[in-house]
Amino acid sequence: MHLKQGIYLFFYHLRAFFELTFKPLFGLITVGLILSAILIQSPSTRIEGGLVLAGCIVTAFWITIVRYYYSAILRWSDTRQKTSAVIEFPRQSDD
Repeated sequence: MHLKQGIYLFFYHLRAFFELTFKPLFGLITVGLILSAILIQSPSTRIEGGLVLAGCIVTAFWITIVRYYYSAILRWSDTRQKTSAVIEFPRQSDD
């Protein structure tokens, strides 16, 4: 119960952050992917390139999941009893 409340509060209060920073974060991930491709080419930095690549892939997956399943995460983690209090956020179609 406390875990669900914590998840709900985290996502509810950071809604603006997720909405405003999705595209810039994806841009940084793209830069990280390019950097990892460059690092993997060198034998002395192959491990570092692999770590950067793995981090970028995991981060891209996480922010994509949050972006497209935000309302479902809020509905699942909402522990309030009234269904009229559930907030629906429309998915933007410009992505």
